[in-house]
Amino acid sequence: MNTSLPVGERVALIQVSLEKLFEFSPDFIGCIVIDLDNANGFILVQSGTPVAAAYAEGDLKLTGRSAYEKFANRNSLNCVLNKYTNDEFDEANIMVQDSFAFDAGEIAKEAESEGTDNVLSHETLENVLKQPGVKAVSVFFEGFALQSAGDADFEQVAAVSEDFVRAANRITTELDMEIASQMILETAKGKLIISPVGDLFICVLAENDSQLGLIRLVIETIKHDLGEFRSSSLAL
Repeated sequence: MNTSLPVGERVALIQVSLEKLFEFSPDFIGCIVIDLDNANGFILVQSGTPVAAAYAEGDLKLTGRSAYEKFANRNSLNCVLNKYTNDEFDEANIMVQDSFAFDAGEIAKEAESEGTDNVLSHETLENVLKQPGVKAVSVFFEGFALQSAGDADFEQVAAVSEDFVRAANRITTELDMEIASQMILETAKGKLIISPVGDLFICVLAENDSQLGLIRLVIETIKHDLGEFRSSSLAL
């Protein structure tokens, strides 16, 4: 998807998240070429600010903001940094304007205006992890982890949990039941508990010998932190 862009000067080959990459290279001007096992694409960057992107994964083709966010939600990317001169950047910028460009400033503004509503406090995260048997906790939306803590691959946890939620809702619909208020997956190696909070979902990973009653209490604490505490739904 990036073959027609200027080649530029290859200055680095690095495996890192986009967040860390922009911290390391705040003034970078050029193209970040990304090649993963099942996806690839590019991000055009002007002085450390992403201005255009493309993402391809099988039949899925994304451009602009949706492509950038797809990469941004990955914990680690294989990145080739191709540095551009001013002329090379201007050439590339003209080429991407119609289909691939987006305004990174809009993403920052939305995160600033919405972040306080959907992000857990540090104290709440620490309280969750202190509970006996709890290994990790995450708040996710449409398969993407918004905030997490503990020992887990949160990108995978969010994606699998989203599939679990969809499957549970299909079952409750077929049985003419209401939307599931809590989903529990229990095996010999551990427990996975998911509970909806508005448009978001809370996910807690715990050891097999952990107490579900305490975990439910922890979930209600998280709901309280998100401003959606319902004391009548507490079930120990």
